[in-house]
Amino acid sequence: MNIKSLYLNYKSKENKVKGARGEEQKSISIKGGKRMKRLVAVLLCMTMAVSITACGNSETENNKVAGTEAGDKPESISVICSTDEEGLYEYAGKKYEEMYGVKVNLICQSYDSTHEKITTTWTGGGDADVCYVDIPWVAEFESKGVTIDLSEYMDEDVKNSLIESSLNQMIYNGKTEAIPFANGGKWMFYNKQMLADAGYEEPPKTWDELKEMSQDMMDKGICKYGIAWGASQAEGLICDLTTMIYSFGGTWQKEDGSFDINSESANNAVQFMYDSMQDGWADPASITYTDRDCLDPFMAGDTAFVMNWAYVYGYANNPENSTVAGNVDVCLMPGTDKAESASVTGGGGFGVLSTSKYPEYAYKYIELFTSEDIQKYAYENYNVLPTIDALYKDENLVAEHEELAKFYPQFATTHPRPQLADYSEWSNTVQPLFSAALSGSTSIEDALNQAEEVSESFVN
Repeated sequence: MNIKSLYLNYKSKENKVKGARGEEQKSISIKGGKRMKRLVAVLLCMTMAVSITACGNSETENNKVAGTEAGDKPESISVICSTDEEGLYEYAGKKYEEMYGVKVNLICQSYDSTHEKITTTWTGGGDADVCYVDIPWVAEFESKGVTIDLSEYMDEDVKNSLIESSLNQMIYNGKTEAIPFANGGKWMFYNKQMLADAGYEEPPKTWDELKEMSQDMMDKGICKYGIAWGASQAEGLICDLTTMIYSFGGTWQKEDGSFDINSESANNAVQFMYDSMQDGWADPASITYTDRDCLDPFMAGDTAFVMNWAYVYGYANNPENSTVAGNVDVCLMPGTDKAESASVTGGGGFGVLSTSKYPEYAYKYIELFTSEDIQKYAYENYNVLPTIDALYKDENLVAEHEELAKFYPQFATTHPRPQLADYSEWSNTVQPLFSAALSGSTSIEDALNQAEEVSESFVN
């Protein structure tokens, strides 16, 4: 803008002007031609200040966002998400448009295609603002700069309202890459009628108790097997090994990030699973099952226990899906003398792409998912577990969904899969090693040693 234009803009007496960040500047009065030189000097200084502010915008630099000025309002924002809860995202989008007058365009595809859609959009500088972030993608997205740090956007009230483990799994290198809205983890589901028929009043608290109950119910002809594992080469195996390794007192990684796979605890965990199939109280076909397949014998009434994701409570209690509907209950994962209980974290959240031209408006959409109303709607309509701590203590909600009170305690003992920038590659590399150990085609010791060796190459 030239000096003449600036002068005309300020010709009105007592006009107020705004700087690049919207702060009100001191009113300028124009009283006569004698003050023209003073006015020109002031305007020149202001012009330089605006230019410097625009060039040195720290938010733009920190968030890697370019091409917009503060205060710009888009006609629409775009969200990359899976089709799994598409209706939920549409519901939130309508709320968002009512609040901000900005439309929400959903870019939906299957979950399996979502990661690729995000990375190709980001690499090509595509016009998208928000993206779904699954837990294994957090480290990758931070390391490659796919998403921005949302710490500066998230206020303390939002932060304090979320379950700590849910938020922590979205943080890598001290940066909050996504805000969680879908909680997850694995629980032990059991057939309460089978346990009652065998004379048990409560589910097992330890893995040894689960073994004893399984053998007892098999001897009494109540079930064919105690449990089926998802022991085939698949991502579900890594999830279940997370549960088992931590249950037996182990960990994937040490505090310095190095791996600790060939530990005594990990060996004991894998040995327990292997022995269960060799001894015949766990379904020997487990070595061919994914963590979805192992649900089938449970719903058919062949097994008394299954470790699985939260959706199973509603799914297996639906007579359209299951022959044991109405008899499915849930409890904490069993433990050992090393850990009272342990499970794997799950769920997901939304992040802001670093190529977004409107990060502020992108975050406003994400922030909607931290409201109690949206999360209640998500659970009641899509079985998406809340990440807001208070909802598990909401008397009305819990009265209608008693399972929430049973799910909640597990969050205190959930653990993440390894946090690696190349997590998917790591998982695909070690899956066959663990699967081979469980099938007996290689020794457990050799499998763990090989897994440790190849894993170290993925650190940093």
